[in-house]
Amino acid sequence: MNEQESQAAALDIYLERESHVLPESGCGVLIYRAVPGDYLLRLGKTRDVHGIQTDKPMADELSRLGYLQDEPPANRVRLAIVFATKHREEVLYHLALAADHLEEGGILIVTAANTLGAPSLERRTAELMGGVESFCKHKCRVFQAVKRSDRMNLELLQAWKQAGELRRIEATGYYSRPGLFSWKGIDLGSRLLAESLPADLHGCGADLGAGYGYLSRMALEQSSGIRVLHLFEAERKALDAARRNLAEFESRCELHFHWADVMAGLGVSGLDFVLMNPPFHVGRGALPALGRSFVQAALKALKPGGRLFMVANRHLPYEGEIQALSAIVESEVQDSGFKLIVARLP
Repeated sequence: MNEQESQAAALDIYLERESHVLPESGCGVLIYRAVPGDYLLRLGKTRDVHGIQTDKPMADELSRLGYLQDEPPANRVRLAIVFATKHREEVLYHLALAADHLEEGGILIVTAANTLGAPSLERRTAELMGGVESFCKHKCRVFQAVKRSDRMNLELLQAWKQAGELRRIEATGYYSRPGLFSWKGIDLGSRLLAESLPADLHGCGADLGAGYGYLSRMALEQSSGIRVLHLFEAERKALDAARRNLAEFESRCELHFHWADVMAGLGVSGLDFVLMNPPFHVGRGALPALGRSFVQAALKALKPGGRLFMVANRHLPYEGEIQALSAIVESEVQDSGFKLIVARLP
């Protein structure tokens, strides 16, 4: 099991053992970074479950199951659940939001894999709520706390909420927030690719795995001939940031922001160019097939003569994938553990 599956399984066992924490039918349940799992069946359809998830593939699965909501419910809830991720500042942000949305006497539950720093997160939760009760299973910790306003650290709650919001990062000049890839500093690979982009990009292009829009902005600043640019990104929070970071270009370029899973295809074709720094991890696990799927999607969307500009870790074998799709690797440069590849469709 991966970390998300382990956390969901541990939570399911906990809810079975501690069924008294489940609210009555009709009560609200709020889940941050909700994932599919049997625990959802235990919550049942008779409760008003609001699963908040901004990762597109996971959100699609929750939507299919009938548990996805764009926003928390208007009223306070009896039970709030937080799934930990590898982004500590984001987890603390969700903890603060969840605690704030609980009614007095409501229960906060956190499920965290040990590899995600569960012991430390348990201490921080206790610091916020005034104490926790803990349970261990599947190399995870599940801990719960009851909301008592007189015991809560309200100063800490406000600090965590503020730290997780979208804001302009002084070090980069870009709008970003915790939970996004390289959220407070420009990724070295992306910087190397941006510095190598030509100034003659034109027509219609795409940025796959666009993040908060760094590569797109650099391309638009350097090439005035870009008329249409599609940004594809699986993390909705990143697209919100990208809209802010590219707002000044809307007057001269048609911008399209796609909350989408690139592995499912782009739905656009005839592109003059594609930019990308493809991911090759899901959570903390390496998944090279993810990067290969980006290469496939990019080349299938290019028109004849269209160019692919990408950066990747030096050891990842994308050249074979490019050649298998009849594209030509025009150049490859290695620098600082990365390789910059330019490929063209014949």
